[in-house]
Amino acid sequence: MPTRCYHLLIILLLVAITGPSQADERSLVFEADVQPILASKCGKCHADLVQKGGLNLSTISGVRRGGESGESAIGETLDDSPLWAMIVGGEMPPNGEQQLSNVERNVIQRWIATGAVSNTPVATPASQLTQHDVIPIMLLRCVACHGARKQEAGLDLRTAGSILKGGKSGPACVPGAPDKSLMIARIESDACPPRELLLSFFVKRPPPAEVKILHDWIASGAPESDIQPDVATTQPDPMVTDLDRRHWAFQSPKLNASAQQLQSVDDFLRAKLDTVGLSFSPEADCDTLIRRAYIDLIGMPPSREEWNKWHHSNDANWYQAMIEHLLASPHYGERWGRYWLDLAGYADSEGGISADPLREVAWKYRDYVIRAINNDKTYDRFLLEQLSGDELLDHTNATVITQEMVDNLIATGFLRMGIDQTGSRTMNFVPERLGVIGDAITVVGEGLMGLTLGCAKCHSHKYDPIPHRDYYRFKAIFQGALDEHDWLTFKDRVLNVDTAERKQRVVSVNPKLAAELKQLQLQLKKAQTAVQRELLVQYYPEQPPADRDETLRALQVADNNRSLTQRNLVEMLQKVEVLPDDQQPLSVQAALAAVTALQNEIRQVERRMEPSLAIRALWDRGEPSPTYILRRGEHDKPSRSVGPGVPSVLTDGQTPFVAQPPFSGGPPKTGRRLAFARWLIQPDNPLTARVLVNRIWYHHFGAGIVSTLENFGRKGERPSHPELLDWLAIEFVNRGWSIKEMHRLIMNSRAYRQSSRVSELAYQVDPQNRLLSHMPLRRLDAEALRDSLLFVAGRLDTRSGGAPDTVSVDRNGLVSVIPTDDNRWRRSVYLQYRRTEVPTLMETFDYPDMGPNCLSRNTSIVSPQSLLLMNNGHVRDLARAFADSIDQTWLKSVDTDVNQQASWESQIASIYETALCHAPSQDELRLGIETLQRLTSQWNGDKRKALETYCHTLLNSAAFLYVD
Repeated sequence: MPTRCYHLLIILLLVAITGPSQADERSLVFEADVQPILASKCGKCHADLVQKGGLNLSTISGVRRGGESGESAIGETLDDSPLWAMIVGGEMPPNGEQQLSNVERNVIQRWIATGAVSNTPVATPASQLTQHDVIPIMLLRCVACHGARKQEAGLDLRTAGSILKGGKSGPACVPGAPDKSLMIARIESDACPPRELLLSFFVKRPPPAEVKILHDWIASGAPESDIQPDVATTQPDPMVTDLDRRHWAFQSPKLNASAQQLQSVDDFLRAKLDTVGLSFSPEADCDTLIRRAYIDLIGMPPSREEWNKWHHSNDANWYQAMIEHLLASPHYGERWGRYWLDLAGYADSEGGISADPLREVAWKYRDYVIRAINNDKTYDRFLLEQLSGDELLDHTNATVITQEMVDNLIATGFLRMGIDQTGSRTMNFVPERLGVIGDAITVVGEGLMGLTLGCAKCHSHKYDPIPHRDYYRFKAIFQGALDEHDWLTFKDRVLNVDTAERKQRVVSVNPKLAAELKQLQLQLKKAQTAVQRELLVQYYPEQPPADRDETLRALQVADNNRSLTQRNLVEMLQKVEVLPDDQQPLSVQAALAAVTALQNEIRQVERRMEPSLAIRALWDRGEPSPTYILRRGEHDKPSRSVGPGVPSVLTDGQTPFVAQPPFSGGPPKTGRRLAFARWLIQPDNPLTARVLVNRIWYHHFGAGIVSTLENFGRKGERPSHPELLDWLAIEFVNRGWSIKEMHRLIMNSRAYRQSSRVSELAYQVDPQNRLLSHMPLRRLDAEALRDSLLFVAGRLDTRSGGAPDTVSVDRNGLVSVIPTDDNRWRRSVYLQYRRTEVPTLMETFDYPDMGPNCLSRNTSIVSPQSLLLMNNGHVRDLARAFADSIDQTWLKSVDTDVNQQASWESQIASIYETALCHAPSQDELRLGIETLQRLTSQWNGDKRKALETYCHTLLNSAAFLYVD
């Protein structure tokens, strides 16, 4: 039904129900007839002191001005009036509030329909254009050539003053005379922005509506207004009330009197279990605890020697000693650093639609995270460095560059991890740049603060008290470094900063190797061309040599720029390139072998080189463009200007956000991110500690106390144990923001040490195990599975850090990791994670898409996982290596050997203790011997093959894939 007809039907029904009223006999006036209704039914949210969505319905000027959308609440007709649409649609007043009566609805309807009469004169909104209408247009269309980094003809168009000042050709505008203003003449003549340079500077020509704004502003005398950016002040915030702040997550952690009597994790959990008649499961056995702790803290099982040490320990405190041993292991940072890299959205490539360029030195951030976790860098300092490392120490004026300065800069890579398509020649316009900034805000908001701030990008948050305004205040915090109108290219985003020692090593080592590398790369290019030429010769012997040459030339042309002839020639080559290597002619195989040999040489040279001095950093440049609220989130719909600020609901609403440049006389910096980081790590911040301890809990128990890790707002899940969450948050801060202390607190609890045995009552009253009456059974994640396979097989290279290990992609799309020089593989955290080339084993076992990050991984159980473990050649090779590492006595025994039984039992025990961290039971020994006998027979007496198959079977078992 058309909207107009629908409204008419509503009106007729209202009239039929209510009948004529006294108001029908005279003209309705806002002050006498409408304002009392709005004050009674809508004033709670839309009045002088409280203005949800920026809407004030207490005055006719507020009604005319409207809310955050920039539209008046009443239009020329009933159908054009957002206020009436909200009333008819049942959105105002909201559910739970006292509703309008039919008489009241009828009055408002008739008042709007009869012209919305008021006794108070109201100025037409936006009756006069000011510089605030013009500057956003300049930022969007002109400052690429006339801004902070580039000022063609000496012209700066970022402020009204600089526009009037002009450049080499004189003032850009003549107030009152648009026809005599150079900026209007150049825009209307298509001279600016230059049509041939639009793509080079990633701007588009202003549409007629924007040109009219410029014309009208100049015609009216180029007026300026002294409207300051909207920031928090010492006055109450009308958009967020104290009632909004009562949600549990928006208040600082605190303990009530009863909670203060509880002293441990177990006390809080047991109190909830008691209320439903449940208790903890029995404590898990020694072997289960050993494997559980090892997988949890370092992501791999213990060696057989370590297992024996803990299994046979006579120390009453062996378990606590084991936890300390694991926390001190360098592998701890590799395991728990990976969790943080998920939160940051770490990837070794930029992502994008048409390309996925590599990030050459992104790995430095990965190594920084692992070092910080291993060293138990306090969480408050960890955040401070990642959010504002460039504003902590002035490296530009330092006489000596320290490692701390370098680490501070590397840490800021945290804000450069999202998908970034702006390196493309067609994807670097303001909307794409805003997408990159939006991803950074998502990472910070959801990852560090547990808030879905992105919802407020286009309008005030529908569920949480986060106004549209607050999103753009938050964006302004990062504007000094992430400025959509002053965007850094990929090449400009690096700082070549390092210590004097590192610089000396680079100078002494790299030049000779770089020359060697250049020669090898030239040889590789020729060898690859030789493969292509040989393919053409072998498969198309009748093809003229000129066509072969043209094919090779066509490969140097972008596919969308090739001629039809070139496309056909390239397609002929591609058809034969995809054939398996072992099916190629011998001459082609020889050419391919030469390519492989050169690639190996290149990798070896690259591994010998000192890493580049480059740091993929983010830094404040001190001159941010003004930040405007974008109506509906559209880049070309600017509204009022805002300054930096944190979400009002997390403050008292009367505390200004104060940012000061950090370096007196140093490089220009706003200090905004530093001020934000210091606010975030205040001990009484409502969210920071809660969100982190909840994440630690999630990784230990498989579910957070708040199950929606990214959303502590009103639509997020309520905490299963709110008092425990607050107690942990308070303990975290009191224990010096130490993550390792949280591990000790949680892993030494009775709750963590219980078995996974489930009682029938627990199934009935707590099927999701939210009360933790037993330890949940969990599948190994992708990294733990791959690392465990390598470790058990004896093929793990434990070298840490540095450039990522590269991958190869075969013709079937299988992505494999290239081994190190000694035919081993490093831990999964050190692999190259190109967004379009995730190693197949990792992807199959739920390695996440970073879009922009991952806060909780999916855990699927699907057939491709079993098929991969059964059939993948690499897994089979690891099973073979595992079998080779087992004591070989059984392989040498003969059927008549009286000690054969003992020998078999010894091999099976070695396999179980290495792969599953427990000695086999009598039944497992019996089944193992029977299986090996049967396998030996099936392999025609080949005991090595039998042992290999047996090992492969155990690596496919649920006992290996799951942590009890």
